[in-house]
Amino acid sequence: MRRDSSHLFPLILILLLFSALSYGQAWSGIISSSRAINWTGAGLPPTLPDGETTPNPWTPPTRTQCTSYSGYPSAITGTGTAATDVAAINNALAACTTGTYIPITGTFNISGVGNCYGGGAITCISMYAQNGVTLRGSGPQSTKLSLSGEAIIAFGEANGNGSGMWSTGFSQGATSLTMSSPSGPTLTAGYLLYLQQCDTGWSGSGCSTGSYSDNGGLYICGLSSVCDNNGGSSLHRFQQQVVYVTSVTGSGPYTVNFTPGLYMPNWSSSNSPTVSWTKGASGAPAYGNGLEDLTIDTTGGETFNGAVYMNETYASWVKGVRVVGYAVVAPFYTLNTKSCLIANNYLDGDTYADTAFNTAFQRTGDSDSLIINNIMRNGTPLEGLGSNEGGVFAYNYGRDNFTNYYFNRTFEHYAGTAFLLHEGNELGQIEDDDTWGTHTLNTLFRNYVSGWDSPYVGSSSNPGGISWEAFARFENAVGNSIGGPKLTNYQSTNGAIVADYVWEINGTGPNDPLALSSAMRWGNCDTVTGTCRFQSSEVPTSLTGNAVPFENSVPSNDNLPCSFFLAGYTSTSCPAHANGGTGLSWWKVCTSWTTFPTSCSTSQTQPFPPIGPDVTGGPYVNGTAYDIPAELAFKNLPIDTSYQHSFSITGSSWSGGTETLTVSGLTAGSAYINGGFQVSGGNCATSGAGTATGAEVVMTGSSNTTVSYALASNPGSCGGGTMLFPDVRQFDERVYQNDAGGDPPAPPINLNAQVD
Repeated sequence: MRRDSSHLFPLILILLLFSALSYGQAWSGIISSSRAINWTGAGLPPTLPDGETTPNPWTPPTRTQCTSYSGYPSAITGTGTAATDVAAINNALAACTTGTYIPITGTFNISGVGNCYGGGAITCISMYAQNGVTLRGSGPQSTKLSLSGEAIIAFGEANGNGSGMWSTGFSQGATSLTMSSPSGPTLTAGYLLYLQQCDTGWSGSGCSTGSYSDNGGLYICGLSSVCDNNGGSSLHRFQQQVVYVTSVTGSGPYTVNFTPGLYMPNWSSSNSPTVSWTKGASGAPAYGNGLEDLTIDTTGGETFNGAVYMNETYASWVKGVRVVGYAVVAPFYTLNTKSCLIANNYLDGDTYADTAFNTAFQRTGDSDSLIINNIMRNGTPLEGLGSNEGGVFAYNYGRDNFTNYYFNRTFEHYAGTAFLLHEGNELGQIEDDDTWGTHTLNTLFRNYVSGWDSPYVGSSSNPGGISWEAFARFENAVGNSIGGPKLTNYQSTNGAIVADYVWEINGTGPNDPLALSSAMRWGNCDTVTGTCRFQSSEVPTSLTGNAVPFENSVPSNDNLPCSFFLAGYTSTSCPAHANGGTGLSWWKVCTSWTTFPTSCSTSQTQPFPPIGPDVTGGPYVNGTAYDIPAELAFKNLPIDTSYQHSFSITGSSWSGGTETLTVSGLTAGSAYINGGFQVSGGNCATSGAGTATGAEVVMTGSSNTTVSYALASNPGSCGGGTMLFPDVRQFDERVYQNDAGGDPPAPPINLNAQVD
């Protein structure tokens, strides 16, 4: 047994080099194989169904310009007339062949109401009209899709539903099953297969027989008061994994082969497992469709749930896109998808008067997606709506949530999530809550969690770091840096409630002591204890009953790999890079331009890994955390003055280094605004308008009529000036550059995502 002690922060940046041959998965020797999967399979697959190849999961295949659309070789140019613009794009998508892209430029109006899939009056972009086609703008500053009404950009559709009974093939890691009694469209290779079974204690047609009963182990339960705070539903089927069908043989029963293997160990005939699938426009679901390098503007009043609606699609992506205005509940929404990519995007809620709860990403029924290197402002970064497995959320930056309480967080909100990885993110909080059901076997690795939304300005507060509520079981947290000035207590556990915590485990609601006793915490650093904790008491070495398979031995040393999912894409191992040389195409960041966005004059690379107990010299959590590339990009991107609103400053006061401006017409609701702004005219005028550096000041407080910010000396009266807000950034994914050198990415390996 390893000694039970806390270690002070190490003085040097050293990383153990993990060899694939000797260690298997990067987490081997730290996390038990029953508690993790091979996350190198998240994101785009190495080969698309049409034969196109990808160099790694975050880089789409190279494509040539389509020659089949009207107007070739010129780009399609927006007219601002909805019917004309939508027809031009959709006709081109339908006409072009796989492996091509369609260039578009200018402003397109996409508007309407009704049913996108039922031939109603809504006008929407039908990405599913053809497989393997990219809709590519000329850059977010030059190409804009203006959405209003109930307009959406849809990646898939269901033209028919099929289902069958699942009779054999339940072992963890299995890649084939036996299916009987199929109905609906014929299942063939290329389809997505939705594997489901009834929740714990339920069985029968429609999962209508039984009752929830805690088995003391892997417990799947949702929308019931026995396992959540808001339950009450007849739905008892939350576990789902989406797999890709590689072949179907036999004449009944049928053998269905698929990839990857089964993640969960609890598949069983006693839970009435079923398989189902949907037919796309031309048979198998849509695949390989990309949306790139443009702005989506929803400030005109778009209200549908998901401006970008990634549903029933495989290996599709959104990359280099700016979204402005969260008039939608969530601008990015994924539903029943597999192996999709959302990368290098910038999402800004913009609307200063919107008091609705907004989310950058929502996902449900999604498997093996990769959400990486995105900036998310004025909206909670990620909400999980249940039934998600195997996804990776990595190196994303969240800030400036517009609510009257801290909510710069990712949170799993509904039941059925499992084997999700959060790595390298920089945000306020991470939570698996007990609002709508259970969560299990999720992993947090090398995230910087500040515990608040710096600099938060709301009237009330609920600061906290990482929260695993009741029935969030067998969770892993390794190498995270947690804390800031708002956190004063180490943990709130098993109903012994304390505020301002680094950890909350089994805090409120239903009581589940197994949430704490099964939690794996190793090498996490925090500002309350001032240490990086490698303690055997925070490792679940001794569980009982049905929880025993998820015990975790105490790691033999304090060494951590640099990544749990990137290691498979370097030529040897995954070493540390203190001054660049990672080989990652998005790690180097342009910080100033001669001409934006094409002429970069200054670049910067951050240490890699940027967060963890083996990191020193960083600005956060006693030196163990640096800013990630997405934060560095946001801080230096130019301000887009076309989205700024002007507010008259009617008065001001200064006290103790804080300037408070009284502003007319600032907000129309109870939510508090947050973030950077500029002042034009008067004694408080900022200089360098249109730039993020020098011109911008950041709020330290706000109300419906005032904003405060730090100012060293009294400027006198600032009345008569104008406040310019919000500071939406100009954006182009070329802000991210290839960080050449080190171990360059090699061809993908071990991408079947089998359970190790």
